[in-house]
Amino acid sequence: MSTLVLCVDRSNDVGAKTGASMPVAGWEAVRSLVTDVGLADPEDASVNCLLEALRVTRDLTDSGDDATVAVVSGGADSRVNADRAIARQIDDLLERYSPDSAIVVVDSAEDERVVPIVESRVGVDGVDRVVVRQARDIESTYYLLKQFLGDEEMRKTVLVPLGVALLVLPALAIQFSPEIAMAGLASLLGAVLLFKGLAIDDRLENTPEQVREALYSGQVSVVTYAVGVGLALVGAFLGGLSATEAGATRR
Repeated sequence: MSTLVLCVDRSNDVGAKTGASMPVAGWEAVRSLVTDVGLADPEDASVNCLLEALRVTRDLTDSGDDATVAVVSGGADSRVNADRAIARQIDDLLERYSPDSAIVVVDSAEDERVVPIVESRVGVDGVDRVVVRQARDIESTYYLLKQFLGDEEMRKTVLVPLGVALLVLPALAIQFSPEIAMAGLASLLGAVLLFKGLAIDDRLENTPEQVREALYSGQVSVVTYAVGVGLALVGAFLGGLSATEAGATRR
């Protein structure tokens, strides 16, 4: 039985830091890549992910399987292009080695989103999630805060909603009662959590491209949707004006 041990790097950290052409396949090639990544950035979790892929390959080989280790990498320009690049690299590996199954090794939830792409091409026997155990002396609050502030994605996800909430809360407290202010703040934070939890930002990211393709292909539904939304907004606006005028007349 032949198995492909696939280390996934969706954000292209490995390729950007080493300049290696992806995919990289084979025991010696991946082991050399580990050294290059470690020398470029010893704190990168990708080093542990690559080492875990090598360990899994060694264990499979010792048990009698025909195991091949490989690394695929995406890109940092957009998630869609990154997934397409990974899909092309997986197709190349499948054509070269024709594995019966695959084991996916990841070190983050971002990389784990690529698993369905692998499953659509070859059977996945398992997903190996690498969790790095940090040394006790670096688990200080200052170090964690510094690492947190250095992560652009985390800053946008946590600090921006928190900053908006702190700006809105005093304005609501001055204008309304403290109860209403807290209720408004809770609603704002709840909306942000739902927005991120339901991955609405990922869906909206592809909306302009989908609308453009629909317009180019001559789909009438897009135009009717746009007109319908516009009429709904105009109707809501006019209805609000009418209700306001009616309330003023009764007074």
